[in-house]
Amino acid sequence: MWLIAAFIIAIIFIGYGYTKHIETAQYYRSSFRQGEKAIKSAKYAAAENHFRNAQKKKANNDISSVYVKQIQKYRSGLTAVEKENYEQARKIFNEVANSEKGSPILVRRASAKETELEEVTRELVIFQKSYKRARVLSSNYEYTASNMKLAIILGYGNIKKPYYRSLYKKALKLEAYNNRVLAGLGYRTNSASSSSSYAKPILPTEGPPVVGQGPDEQDNAKPITKDQIKKARRDIASQGIDASAFKDQDVKEVIQRARNKQMTVKEVAREFR
Repeated sequence: MWLIAAFIIAIIFIGYGYTKHIETAQYYRSSFRQGEKAIKSAKYAAAENHFRNAQKKKANNDISSVYVKQIQKYRSGLTAVEKENYEQARKIFNEVANSEKGSPILVRRASAKETELEEVTRELVIFQKSYKRARVLSSNYEYTASNMKLAIILGYGNIKKPYYRSLYKKALKLEAYNNRVLAGLGYRTNSASSSSSYAKPILPTEGPPVVGQGPDEQDNAKPITKDQIKKARRDIASQGIDASAFKDQDVKEVIQRARNKQMTVKEVAREFR
């Protein structure tokens, strides 16, 4: 009798153990699948939790442990990108891309991120130099030359990506300032982010005065002499502006603007301060 009872109890325990094993395996597979789906949807925090749950059911399972570490490293790479630590992020993504037994999806994404960041770090060096030079040119009243440097930044196809956000805003602001000054001198300008930033002067009418023109219009059409350029340089310098930074053509533009607006060269020069 006792032997039969012991046999029945043994069967119950064996059955319970087997059932428990089946439930554990099912829970593990379910957690693993949910983790993979979360990775595919780029829900990395959720994915990490799912693989941690899988770890609990198979503590010695290497694959789920690899996935957890891989996700953690990938997330740290994304954080580095948010902080604009692109070189650090690139190295992290390189490690993720070389993970063994990890998620193939994360390997592909990390590899793509690494390649993209290589371009970003390379272009940022070029853009920073261009912006610095553009600021110097603008401060020296060489606004068209400044815009040409800014065109290197604003004309770049991927400039609106988050990596370049702060530099893009600064370049746009400087270009807008340059264009305001150039427009005041009679130039038509466009943004390099849309087409061309080269300034095109609105030239005065050439040739003899048209019959019926008043004295002001006739004066505007007169050629600008070397003596007038010299005098204009002195007037510009009298306003605390470095006149040597102005080419003769620039001085002519100032004189012509003064004529068109019926202002003195000194009054026009004050706009540059």
